[in-house]
Amino acid sequence: MALRNLGVQSGEISRISQYVSKMIIAFDNLKIIHAYRTPVTLRAYSKVFIYIFPIIYGPYFASTFSDYSARLEYVMPVLYSFILVSLDNIQDHLEHPFDEVGEDDIRIDDREIAGLME
Repeated sequence: MALRNLGVQSGEISRISQYVSKMIIAFDNLKIIHAYRTPVTLRAYSKVFIYIFPIIYGPYFASTFSDYSARLEYVMPVLYSFILVSLDNIQDHLEHPFDEVGEDDIRIDDREIAGLME
């Protein structure tokens, strides 16, 4: 009502209302992205699996020593452990998109935004 008293047309008031609505939706989406975390049980399962995997499959790789080459016995456990630790690190980086560690993080420069709004 205050804008109409200042002489702003109803079409411009509607457009402002739409922009404010879009800004609120975008802010809510950012808040959800920031607050998202992987469930604790899934994180615990992945950590236990990463640490227990070499111990459980060690005897298997030792028993296949005669079937495959000797180097493969050492390469496969290292390769499996490397893949699992890499996936855990990727999950950790995806959980924290605003920490500014890594090239794919979301960087919000509040000074630049404030300068654009002036």
